[in-house]
Amino acid sequence: MKNLIIAALLAVSVSSFAQDQAQGDKKSDKPKREKMSPEQRNQALLDKMTTELTLTPQQQEQIKPILAEQSAKMEAMRAERSGGNAKEMTTEERDAFRAKRQEEKKVTDAKYKAILTPEQLKKKKDLEDAARDKMREGRGNGNWGGNRDNGGNRGNDNGGNDNGGNNDMN
Repeated sequence: MKNLIIAALLAVSVSSFAQDQAQGDKKSDKPKREKMSPEQRNQALLDKMTTELTLTPQQQEQIKPILAEQSAKMEAMRAERSGGNAKEMTTEERDAFRAKRQEEKKVTDAKYKAILTPEQLKKKKDLEDAARDKMREGRGNGNWGGNRDNGGNRGNDNGGNDNGGNNDMN
């Protein structure tokens, strides 16, 4: 009798596991993005900007080098940030990194301001704001850059255990 029960439980768990595996492949409705080269990403971004901001051919040619420069700088910053050390950034390093990114954005925005019309600039800013809001929503974090305590174990003084400060594991 025990063997029959064990066999039935084993059959149910195997079939359940198989169904979970099959569903795991279909969980995301989004198509998998293929890795694009920096040039392909820049061209895709230029195409998107052309469509959404109705860029002229002259504006497209002026924006191409900005996108290439911006892409190279972001790649360098990404490499610098991950640069072989797997440790998490300190608050000071994070703040310095953020300040550097913001400074780069100001320089890039000034270049766009010289190329785009006021209407295009406003639409570009609106699109950036919408994308930022969508990203925040996806992260479940509406206070980007603000209070960093988003429900994790930071700030509770219980030795890293999230059991109300009771370090006994009874």
